[in-house]
Amino acid sequence: MLTSLSGAAGLLSVALAAPGAVVAPSAATAVDPATWGNRRLAAQLTISCVDMRDLGTARRHAAAGIGGITLLGTDPPGDLRSRLRAVRRAAPTDVRPFIASDEEGGTVQRLRNAIHPLPSARTMGAWSPGRVRRTAAGYASRMHRLRVRMDLGPVADLAVRGAYIDRLGRAFGDDPVEVTRRVRAWRLGMAEHGVVTVLKHWPGHGHARNSHTGPARVPRLRVLERRDLVPFEHELSDGAPAVMVGHLLAKGLTRRGVPASLSPRALRYLRASAGPDTVVITDSLAMAAASSALGITPARAAVRALRAGADWAMPCDAAPMRAVGAVRRALAAGTLPRDQAVASARRILALKARWGQAPSPRE
Repeated sequence: MLTSLSGAAGLLSVALAAPGAVVAPSAATAVDPATWGNRRLAAQLTISCVDMRDLGTARRHAAAGIGGITLLGTDPPGDLRSRLRAVRRAAPTDVRPFIASDEEGGTVQRLRNAIHPLPSARTMGAWSPGRVRRTAAGYASRMHRLRVRMDLGPVADLAVRGAYIDRLGRAFGDDPVEVTRRVRAWRLGMAEHGVVTVLKHWPGHGHARNSHTGPARVPRLRVLERRDLVPFEHELSDGAPAVMVGHLLAKGLTRRGVPASLSPRALRYLRASAGPDTVVITDSLAMAAASSALGITPARAAVRALRAGADWAMPCDAAPMRAVGAVRRALAAGTLPRDQAVASARRILALKARWGQAPSPRE
């Protein structure tokens, strides 16, 4: 897929000379991310986060060539579908930003007021995989009509009694095999109606504290490999298209207090498991465990995550274009290798082509 994408006709290009400024694409930039300018490449590697009541900002991000837009808040406007259509149309090329949302159910469900409430993962963990799949399919059909084509879920973490994920009912259960069955059912149900899922939070958030507020540690790697990593390994081997990396510390996997999302060692381990085509996405880099606890900004964390081996960085703060600028400067300086960034962009474009967000490589 990646090789054929590099020769795909119809992937239009644009050079962004300044935020919001568009230069007409030329034949020289129409084929492959390797021919893109640093700014366009940096924008495609970035996911912004926008409150659903402020979709004018989302349109500006789309016009700047941002790779994805995550919806925040739980109070969608009544005309969400038409507004998201305008967001997608603002993209300067036929490569659209993925519109994403956290749709786990229970306490983590952005579109409950636009679609309907979902039970928590804990509740659905007692259901048969068939019922989970049917529920996901029905919900995905409504997401697709709204033009939200990516679910930042399902959660593949294990429930650990009293820990953060368990307290919120966000895990399907504590048995790796049964969790895998329901995670797969959710992925396949969503896929029936054109919604791509993002497996999270690798390498397993079950034991950790709330990484929004500070560093979060999980057991050492050899323990994770026996339990927490099992659902991820099974799903990645079965073709899960995307995986989210958590801001988690684990002996044997991360070093010197650097979370997995920013750790070259951890992301090499993940890439070996995920294969060459799976898109690796960071959790929100505005979370303390990825930025403020390390004394860096989300923009700086975005550069570090991409350099470490992530494909898509999600700064998720009020100024995502600062991250785009930081990534652009890193590309210009060579501190983020251009070949690595191009490979990530090709993975993202291949994913978009498979899910109707970019022209097919066969076109």
